[in-house]
Amino acid sequence: MEGISLFENTYALLAVIFALVSFVLAIVFSKGRAKKSAAAVYGLLAAVMGLFVGRLVYCAVQFEFMFYDEIGSFAGFAPFFDLQNGSINMGGILLGMLLAAPVAAKITGEKTAGLLDSAVFPALLLYSAMRFIEPLSGQGFGEWVENEALWFQPLCITNEWGDWMLSVCFIEGLLTFILAIVLFIFCSRAKCPGTLTRYALFLFCASQVLPQCLRCDSVLFVFIFARVNHIILALVLFFVHLTTLLKGKKQGLSGKTVTLEALAMVFGEVLCIGTIFALDKTNLPDILVYLVMVLTLVCMCILACRRIHKEDKLCIAE
Repeated sequence: MEGISLFENTYALLAVIFALVSFVLAIVFSKGRAKKSAAAVYGLLAAVMGLFVGRLVYCAVQFEFMFYDEIGSFAGFAPFFDLQNGSINMGGILLGMLLAAPVAAKITGEKTAGLLDSAVFPALLLYSAMRFIEPLSGQGFGEWVENEALWFQPLCITNEWGDWMLSVCFIEGLLTFILAIVLFIFCSRAKCPGTLTRYALFLFCASQVLPQCLRCDSVLFVFIFARVNHIILALVLFFVHLTTLLKGKKQGLSGKTVTLEALAMVFGEVLCIGTIFALDKTNLPDILVYLVMVLTLVCMCILACRRIHKEDKLCIAE
């Protein structure tokens, strides 16, 4: 037990350090997007609301486990504040951080889009770093890897029984780190406020769908097969694309185009949900299902990024 406690304490210490570094980077990246003081306010609110909503989502799904004792009696809401009991949902953290932006904008008088843009790179780097250290918390693994030649870190990690499992957290962290680099190279000069955030949110959510399917650790489920993170990722994907379309409509985009692109995005999300269901409830080859999922996500990304790029060009032209 002492070894586990040491690992957990190390994880918590590193998490605090990474969060502080991310906070400083958000202030640095606020140049030209928002006042430094406003970025600092948003960083603090994002941390508080992210943790609160992330914990709220976890406790809501695990309500009986969290708030009832062994004999079925209600134990009160005190367990909500005991972070050693249960966990914090990643999708909830994302929602909390997004909700914190308009609140911070109202307090500071800055634009919501500018605050979000300033937080894009620090947030992606923080997420990536947190995934890389996730094994210290005993989470982040996928299925058992049979091929002994692949039994090495960071590709694989050992679970509590010493079995070598696929390191899903490493895959998630690496994808996010690559995304941060790509956005920095190609999208950091986007002129329209909010464009960088739209790119980041859509591509981040799309890149996390498949890795979430590979997780075999303490995953939150609703409706038996539906993962909570998948539901939140799908909602954010649709919201980003819908707000981009509505912005385009204000700039002269036809109602027909808005409707067709919105329906195409809905069809893509339904198809992704179908592949997730197929992995759990059918005997179809996993490799075929994953291929359909990836191709669908790629098409969705092309559709969304194309629209985001067009709206940003119109913004620059104005």
